[in-house]
Amino acid sequence: MRRAALAMLGVMLAAGAVRADDDVPASKPSYRLVVDRVDHEPASITGTRLQIQLSALTLQGQLIDLTDPKTIKTYLGNTELKAPYALGTFGGTKEAIALVVVVQSTIDYTEVLPVIAETLDGSLLGALDETVTQVAILPYGEAIGGGKLTSMKQARSRATALVNDGTTGDPALLETVERGLSLLKRAKTEPEGRPLRKMILVISDGRDRAGDRERVTRLGTRASKEGVRIHSFAYSPNDTRRPLLLLGELSKRSYGTFRWLQRGKADSWAPAFEQLRDEILKQYVLTYFVGPDDDPTGKKLKVVTVGRVEATSNELRVPEATCNGEVCAGYCAGSVCGIPQPRTGRGVIGWILLIGGIGVGVIVVLVGIGFVLSKRQPRVPLPPGAVMPSKPPKAPKALKSKPGNQPPIGAHMAGVAPAVASGPQPHLMILNGPRAGERIPVLNGFLIGKAPGSHLLIEDGFTSSHHAQIAMDHLGNCRLFDQGSTNGTFVNGVRVTEFVLEHGVSVRIGSTELRFLAQ
Repeated sequence: MRRAALAMLGVMLAAGAVRADDDVPASKPSYRLVVDRVDHEPASITGTRLQIQLSALTLQGQLIDLTDPKTIKTYLGNTELKAPYALGTFGGTKEAIALVVVVQSTIDYTEVLPVIAETLDGSLLGALDETVTQVAILPYGEAIGGGKLTSMKQARSRATALVNDGTTGDPALLETVERGLSLLKRAKTEPEGRPLRKMILVISDGRDRAGDRERVTRLGTRASKEGVRIHSFAYSPNDTRRPLLLLGELSKRSYGTFRWLQRGKADSWAPAFEQLRDEILKQYVLTYFVGPDDDPTGKKLKVVTVGRVEATSNELRVPEATCNGEVCAGYCAGSVCGIPQPRTGRGVIGWILLIGGIGVGVIVVLVGIGFVLSKRQPRVPLPPGAVMPSKPPKAPKALKSKPGNQPPIGAHMAGVAPAVASGPQPHLMILNGPRAGERIPVLNGFLIGKAPGSHLLIEDGFTSSHHAQIAMDHLGNCRLFDQGSTNGTFVNGVRVTEFVLEHGVSVRIGSTELRFLAQ
């Protein structure tokens, strides 16, 4: 077993597959997919929302581009999941992180510790969001240094103060990793139950005083079951490679990454920390919207990439749909479970009142129409090309782009007065992200994009500057126009160029899901 593992690591090292400071790509690239976590929650548009955190890297540690929707295939068991999805990154979710840094502090590391301290602080810790990240620094030698999960400010101060402990014997590596796992198991979030991404970064030469290979395997497997990824930075000041097998086994068993650094200079360590930073913040987040008849609970999920990049991930079982860890009978809006009001039956009196109300309503509508016609109120002009039909279409259809199909950006600000609806003002309700549940009133010329001044500002990396615009006539009828966006505008999961909005339809701009409310 030792010989086989050593041979495997030797091939990886010879090919440059695990070197952080080697820019020469391997002749035959290999790719690595890891499903880090699967979250499942009830969706407000019926059905459930399935969120997958996916790490996609080359063996050299570089990120793989999966932005082409044809690249990704997700399977539940042996069946491909056919459902619309949004592609985002972990850094845009504002989810919590718990990171334990296990760093060797023996005399062997005396010269490199200042470099580690500087690059750890500047290239990794300084890039993480201090409002959602908790960090523990655990230096170790023959004894285990004290440490606990603290705020980012305290952790950065402790990292920059790393010094050798004066010991020369075999260090207590595995005991320190076990201490890190115990810290992560007790980690809390605010509010409690919030998703927490757990990681251990081991910076070591791989030597351990126990020398127990089976213990290494058990420790890596335990980390995997507890949802902890162990990422290793392997550096031997004496260029002793055999102990590096221990670090490689820890990372492999826990689905973490392994990086081998050959030099003790900053030009080797900074790129390694930057790669790990990108691995954390730019991890892909796939959000599938699964219909009510396709419950994925209990099924094994995996992701397969095809085309230029061919790889298959590990499998995770889809949990029961919950909201912030609690069973929810309604739908999940952010971390809050929303319960729709139940429908109540009508008695005889109720039906009489309903029919009578409808009759009164018809009379009021006829009187209103007569009043409008008598006044001959002129229609407020819409932006060029935005002609409202008398009858909206029944279902969205993708339209071919035509000249004049889209109203010019800013038309409602250039001499065209905003239309005022005769009835209740329509709204857009945000369904996901930190602003979930927020309702935004819609007016004529309503602009959606990432450009400053947009009525709905979306900055998620997938939204164009001037992504889409909504035109409205004086009766409150609204038409949605795509403004030639890069990633398209979707209504009820179908890409559209132009569409008359009806009450209740869902609209997707970038990774943001919206619902149009006519009242």
